[in-house]
Amino acid sequence: MEAGQIKLNPQQEIAAYDTEGAVLVIAGAGSGKTRVLTARIAHLISKGVPESNILAITFTNKAAKEMSERLNEALGGACYVWTSTFHSFCARILRYDGDKIGYEKNFSIYTETESERVIKDFLKSKGLDVKGNTATLLFHISKAKTANLKPLEYFDLIKNDVYESDLIFEAYTYYENTLKSNNALDFDDLLIKTVELFETSKATLEKYSSRFRYINVDEFQDTNSIQLKLVLLLSSYHKNVFVVGDEDQSIYSWRGAEIRNILDFKSHFPDAKIYKLEQNYRSTTPILNCANNVIKHNYRRQEKVLWTDKKTGEDVFYYEAPTDRDEATFVARKIYQLFNSGVNYRDIAVLMRANSLSRVIEETFKLHSIPYKVYGGFKFYDRKEIKDFISYLRMAVNPFDNDAILRNINNPARGIGDTTVNKLKAYAEANSMNLFSALSEIDKSGLPSAAISKLKGFYEILSDLIQKSSEMVATAFSKYVLFKSGFLDVLSHGTDDDLNRLENMKELVSSIEEFVKTNQGASISEYLQSVSLLSDTDEMTDDNLVTVATIHAVKGLEFDNVFIIACEENIFPSAMSEDIEEERRLMYVAVTRAKERLFVSWSKTRFRFNEVVANRKSRFINEMADREICFERNYSPFAKFGGYSDSYRGSYRELDKKIESENYSNYNASNYSTPPKKTVSSFKNEDYLKFKPNCIVNHTKFGRGYITAVDGEGENAILSIMFSGLGIKKFALSIAIGSLNIVEE
Repeated sequence: MEAGQIKLNPQQEIAAYDTEGAVLVIAGAGSGKTRVLTARIAHLISKGVPESNILAITFTNKAAKEMSERLNEALGGACYVWTSTFHSFCARILRYDGDKIGYEKNFSIYTETESERVIKDFLKSKGLDVKGNTATLLFHISKAKTANLKPLEYFDLIKNDVYESDLIFEAYTYYENTLKSNNALDFDDLLIKTVELFETSKATLEKYSSRFRYINVDEFQDTNSIQLKLVLLLSSYHKNVFVVGDEDQSIYSWRGAEIRNILDFKSHFPDAKIYKLEQNYRSTTPILNCANNVIKHNYRRQEKVLWTDKKTGEDVFYYEAPTDRDEATFVARKIYQLFNSGVNYRDIAVLMRANSLSRVIEETFKLHSIPYKVYGGFKFYDRKEIKDFISYLRMAVNPFDNDAILRNINNPARGIGDTTVNKLKAYAEANSMNLFSALSEIDKSGLPSAAISKLKGFYEILSDLIQKSSEMVATAFSKYVLFKSGFLDVLSHGTDDDLNRLENMKELVSSIEEFVKTNQGASISEYLQSVSLLSDTDEMTDDNLVTVATIHAVKGLEFDNVFIIACEENIFPSAMSEDIEEERRLMYVAVTRAKERLFVSWSKTRFRFNEVVANRKSRFINEMADREICFERNYSPFAKFGGYSDSYRGSYRELDKKIESENYSNYNASNYSTPPKKTVSSFKNEDYLKFKPNCIVNHTKFGRGYITAVDGEGENAILSIMFSGLGIKKFALSIAIGSLNIVEE
């Protein structure tokens, strides 16, 4: 075919047609990297290179399929270039030659479910809790494999820092032995064993490295150490390797991606040529200026500046909201205006740093009938952990709810298996009673004593929750349920995913407190009714929906209109992240999803995890602009919708006395009767002036800390407080004063 059939700009053409040796293409967001990769392969074929001598590696099956389709179109027929993901490529190699390292060609590939089963069998054999340990052990095994560390090597790495290091070593060893005896590999093994094959069988390595004269890799910034090693081995014969990527979009370090692979490319290929693609075909000039301005503050990057022929475009819209509810209603109103101007909902995305931030947005969208979908995840109230939590609340309010009891009886794990549950159900049916009644007389059931003991433990939990539900105010009760159920203990000691689930559960507690404030001391029963009505919507079949997503979930996608919400210190950038440059890259990715319009918002106060916290606007906001930014303040998002009442917004700025306790074991009914309200008006000016830098304070939730800085004076002051193990948190003194006490040293 003629190489010119795929139209390229001058930068793209120079990169695509440089076929010999090592080439790194730094492709900025929206610069047409897939087009360049496709054009290069088509160019090689047009010059007579056999398709079987070309390898193209992508990161997703979808990307591999799209590349094959583009090649078929460009070549005017079927193309037989080996195009696949890293994992698919390795599986194919091992099917042919895995016997050289002791694997039969019909080996099984274990899914996540099958890997879980192996670990559960291990835990059962040790008499240990299955549900509480499975995810943690699998997390460590995958982490070790991604780093290409064997059980003993990983143990030596973690033994001084991880409490369960002995158990992890045993589990990892058992897991590896089990897979080997079953002639099975997991996803991590596909890469590891292929590298092992190439390193131990020089003939096999030469077979494949000599065959693939031209190796092409997409999204190189997302490669981990094993994938890099695989590329180095495969290119060792011809040394013609072409990689495309963008270090500014490296946002997956948490799953093993190493940005140094792309930054240090020349250390592996000293004669490599580097080309940059800077012309953007997606976004307007104001949006690109915003992206360029924020990312230039990173040091670990190749210098480049995105530009576009689209000289016009709307300015980026910045909005500072008084509260997160105001922010959500602002977003809803803007979307309503866009829709009325002819914009489809499907062309709008609301992006956020963490999925726990979606709740207020989702509730506001439902309130105002804005159709939406949560991309790459579940809607807030559809998430398993939220359903689990709500099920506990339902069970406490209505102990005759058999479905709720069955969902909760072994959740979190209490060693109550299916056999015991089935016998309990049979006893209840035989005696025409519900499960709660059956539990109350479980001694009569004839079940084994061990099963009876475990069921009694659950019955005691349930009975306690029933009593507390009528004695405690709704917010305090929901926190008590989080403790008493066992979720707090299990999830707080689990994996990052477990911590995210706990974060979502705490966010549900926040929603209960908001509901109680809005509805004048409403009960848990009333809250559950509101949630049922909120969730009981008709199944949406129309695909014209607003996308609500985390930024990680939409990498590679684009939308005409993008809202980036919750741009506040400790949220975005995240207080949990150790790498500010990766947080900045995440903001860059978010900004460059927008084609026509970009809205960036933050909230002066945000109600998270049952605490109103005052955060400064994100440092990234000021970095985005090359001049003093003008942003909307005191913009009334309620003008169109009516929204929440003034009394609600007023009460939101006044905290009732917090009902907090870190010593959950001391919960009792007398602690949680309705407390007298202690509002902002209860304090005098001298009360505010006591809080000064270097003062030691005690916070009812976060414990002991010291004030590092005070911005502003009196009730307008913003306190920066350093807490052990938590870092610095910021509070509006007018809001937090009821939760703070000065410690006299």
